[in-house]
Parts: sequence; C-alpha cells; structure tokens
Amino acid sequence: MALYSCNLSSIGKTTHRSGTAGAHIRYIARADAQPEIMASDMPEDPRQARNFLDQQERDMRKNGRVIDKIRLALPRELNEEQRVQLIRDFMADLQGNKRVPWFAALHQTGEDAHNPHAHIAVHDRDIKTGKRVLRLSDSARDRIKAGLPGPKGVDWIRERWEVAGNRALKREGFDARIDRRTLNAQGIDRKPTIHEGPRAQHINDNVKRPDSKPVINGAGRLIDYPSIDKGRTRREFNAQIIDFNLERAARSDNLLTVAWALFEKDQHVKDQALQENLAEDRRKRTAEQRTTSAKYLARRKRTSAELKLKTRQILKEVREKFEPKQDAIRAHQREQRDALRKKQRGLMARIARRLSRTVKNRQLAVRAAQIEMHKAQRKLLSQNYKHAKEKARANLTKGYSDKIEHIEAQRSTHLRVLQEKHGQAENFTEITRQEREAQREQERQITETKIKEWKGRKGKKTSRDDKPPPSEHENGWTDKDEPTREERMEAARKEMEEAEEKRKRGRKHKRKRGRRD
Repeated sequence: MALYSCNLSSIGKTTHRSGTAGAHIRYIARADAQPEIMASDMPEDPRQARNFLDQQERDMRKNGRVIDKIRLALPRELNEEQRVQLIRDFMADLQGNKRVPWFAALHQTGEDAHNPHAHIAVHDRDIKTGKRVLRLSDSARDRIKAGLPGPKGVDWIRERWEVAGNRALKREGFDARIDRRTLNAQGIDRKPTIHEGPRAQHINDNVKRPDSKPVINGAGRLIDYPSIDKGRTRREFNAQIIDFNLERAARSDNLLTVAWALFEKDQHVKDQALQENLAEDRRKRTAEQRTTSAKYLARRKRTSAELKLKTRQILKEVREKFEPKQDAIRAHQREQRDALRKKQRGLMARIARRLSRTVKNRQLAVRAAQIEMHKAQRKLLSQNYKHAKEKARANLTKGYSDKIEHIEAQRSTHLRVLQEKHGQAENFTEITRQEREAQREQERQITETKIKEWKGRKGKKTSRDDKPPPSEHENGWTDKDEPTREERMEAARKEMEEAEEKRKRGRKHKRKRGRRD
C-alpha cells in the first residue's frame, strides 16, 4: 500500500505576523529544494506570488484568513510528470467551476527523491466575486448550512486526496492504493510511527544526535519533551516501533508473513547500521567545516578587535595633539575680545558713540569682524583636526583591511577545498546507498523466488504445518530439518536481542572513541 499523508493548516491575520503567508511561499519555493512550481490564478513566479499574497492580506478584514496550507505525500509509484498531473487534477476537483487562486511547489528531487511531497497554498477567494469558495476553516454546522461537503473541511480534503491519489494510481496501472483511515481501522495489526521533521532529520544526519528540550507552544503551555521522549530521538523511537512491528509479524500464524517479517528485520538491521555509519561520517564533515570556518572567523574577529583598539588609541593621540592648539586659540581669542571690549567701553569711545552714529556703526562692524575672524579660526582648526583623524584612521584601516581580506581569502580557499573533498565523500555515500538498495532488491528477489518455489512444491494453500523456505538471512533451514514454530520464534527473538546488543556496543564504542578524541 502506498503512503498516505495529508495535513491541513492555515495562516491568518490575527494568528500570524504580517507577511507570514508570503514568507511561506518563499520557503516552499526555495531554490535548494529544487521545486516543481505550478499555480492557478496566482503568479507562478515566487516573488510575484509573494507580492500578490501581501497585497491580498493588506486588503482583507482584520481577522481574515490569508491562506490554507495543504501538505501532501506524493505516491512514490508515480513518476515526476504523473505527480504534477495528480496535483492539477486534485486542485481542479477541489475548486470545481470556481476560480480559487493557489500556488503549489512539489519537492521530489535531490534530497527529497525518497520523500516526494507537495506544498499547496490556497487563497480561498474567488477572483471574480471575492467570495469564499472552499471555506475549509468553517465549522461543521456552517458547512452543512452552506451545502458544502464534509462535514469538516479537513475530513473533506483528506477524502478528496484519497480519491485523487487512487484514481491516478489506477490510471497508471499500479495495484497500490492510499488509505486515509488509521491502521486499526484498516485492520492492520501494526503500531504507527511518528513524524520526524526536516529540521530534526538535518540535525540528526549532519550535526549531532538531537536532544529533547522543554518547549513553550503558542498557547503558553509548557511541553516537557524530555519526559515524553525518555532520552530517545524520534528516529530511535521509530526504529523501536519498527522492531516491535516486525517481531509481532514474526509471531504471526501466517508463515509467509513470518518469512517476510524475518527478511524485513534483517534488512532493517542492515539499513540502520548503514544509516548510522553514513550519518556519523556526515557529522564529522559538518564538524570539520564548522571548525574550519570558526577558526578563520575567530582570527577575523581578533583582527577587527585589534583594529578597533588601535583606532581608539590613535584617535586619542590625535586629540591630545590638537588640544594644546585649541587651548591656545581660545586664550588668544579671549584676549582679543577683552582688549576690544576694554577699548570700546572707554570714556572717549562712549562719548564718540553718543555723538556720532557713524562711530557707533564702525565699532559694531569691528566687533562683528572679530567674531567672524574667530569663527573662521575655530573652523579651520576643526577641519584640520577632522582631516588628521580621517588620515590616521585611513592609514590604520588600510593595513588591517589587507589582513582581513587575506583571512577571508584563506577561509574561502580552505572551505572550497573542503567542499570538493566533502563532495567526493557525498558521491561515495550515494554510491554506497545505491549499492545497499541493489543488495536489498537482490535479496528480496532471492527470497521471493524461494517462496514461489516452496509454494510450487507445497501447493497454493499454506497451513500451520507447512513451512516456507529459508531466506538468505535465516540460519540454514532445510526442508529435511525444519524447526518448529516455537523454535523459529525463539531464533528470531535471539537474533533481535543480538542485533540490539550489537547496536548498544557500537554506541558505547563511539562514546569511548569520542572521549579519547
């Protein structure tokens, strides 16, 4: 059965910051995700689509809902062109004969080749009438009153995605189907795994083993993740769930299920070992890159701090050099002002001012000329002081700028060499992963062939006393000497315990090696 995943959420004016809807478009259309972009009644260019949503948000009412976000897991059975057509058919089915603006980005290449999915942003406003069409956020009562299917919007979206996905799989000739029901409702005796987000995957694969931390959500509620996770990452928790499901399947009364469960268990152990080894190598590469970058950044920071300190010192020296000149000019100007004031306040000068208006105007002109002369002297000193500071700073900065540029050039060169080196390692990692996939497929075909041969010998009907042929991972079972069901279950249990002990020893060895390093 193909994987089913359909998630619906929304971005509103009161629940999110202004521009969040546009930022979501920028995120899902980022270049490093290698998206396949499509849109209807909305610009396909991410920048124009973001501007479109920002404008719609400004024109909406205070509590308006800007977009509805739909995240879908695309069937891996379909190719890229078939998935694109599936999204177009799904959105055409949702909007019917209405014109609802939507923007979609399909992530199905590069790092997402093994996890193809689609992000859809729907602005629920008919471009002609401006009225809401899908009304996904309405309550069940309002949707029933409006004659909309549902009763809840999320249930309707999930049902339509199931129909669209199965229709596409059937059209392309695949037997696999997607099912929105829970495993229990489908009658599948298997414990579901939990979602591991892209950030947690990146940290676990490239940086370090993530740690659980208490988090306060948007409602102000404290979520104690350390007590919930109990020291396990989501990947480790999912691995335990997979082991539990495989052990349960190995105890099934259906012996074919037992055979395939033991096969999957063996493959799961191999996949986990390879994944941990590759993750450890990527973490080392990330640490090497960050250490190298941090070393040069620390050198640059020290150089910048040294430049700042020396700049402060040299400016202080320039200031101390100009302070005596400034004091001398102030004293000289003070003497000139006092002399002029004494001269113009004398008895004869006062009498002449009273007797002649021309004499008064001349005295005022002399005083004004003195003021202008003093201003010009102070301005010239200030300009010389400023020029001296700029010259000293420029001479000092030039030498340190060359040092900083040299450090940046060394950093870029070193990181480029590391990038080439790590690129070769990534190519080797990809080859190793492909070899592992080929090995898994080869072992699956061998197991499938043996089961077909066993079915041919024993007939189509399998009873409790009939036993399937051994797989490559089993312990040399033969038709002449087949173990009982209890012996087979005990052997599987011991094999799982040995694998778990092996993983524990591997982790303990890595911790010891880390302490030695």
